[in-house]
Amino acid sequence: PAAVYLLGLSLFAIGSSEFLIAGVLPLVAGDLGVSLPTAGTLISAFAIGVVVGAPPLALLRAVVTAD
Repeated sequence: PAAVYLLGLSLFAIGSSEFLIAGVLPLVAGDLGVSLPTAGTLISAFAIGVVVGAPPLALLRAVVTAD
């Protein structure tokens, strides 16, 4: 079941990317010239983007591949 392994890898990549930015957050805040809490909203924005964007993209993929 290659699809199951691909799904697992995708979930790992999405989860890891949120933790990765948390580790380099002080550097990101310094580069952007903003405070650490302000830069921390990037993590929330990314998570919200994943939650809001994933279902429509999954439906669009299902429609495109159904044809």
